[in-house]
Amino acid sequence: MSKPRKPWQKRADSPRRLAGRKLQERRERWFRHHPLCAACDDLGITRIGTQLDHIVPLSKGGSDTDEANYQTLCVTCHDEKSLRERGFRPRVRIGLDGWPIDE
Repeated sequence: MSKPRKPWQKRADSPRRLAGRKLQERRERWFRHHPLCAACDDLGITRIGTQLDHIVPLSKGGSDTDEANYQTLCVTCHDEKSLRERGFRPRVRIGLDGWPIDE
């Protein structure tokens, strides 16, 4: 019988993720062509993105090799998306006019 895995350990059937130099090259190439946060851009806000995000999370079957599953997000949008994916309610976003933004 195998020992139970610790909570921070990956499952044995977890897909292998890109890492190291290859990941950094991919991030550099992606950000060169997609520098703005996609979520902010949808709201009419121009903000530099710093996070390479998987649209469909790897934990839900998303691909780590298909660039159609990538988007650039700023830290705030990435954190909110990650929390939503884990079941938390996002903060209400306020538009430039001072009113809440319906998403």
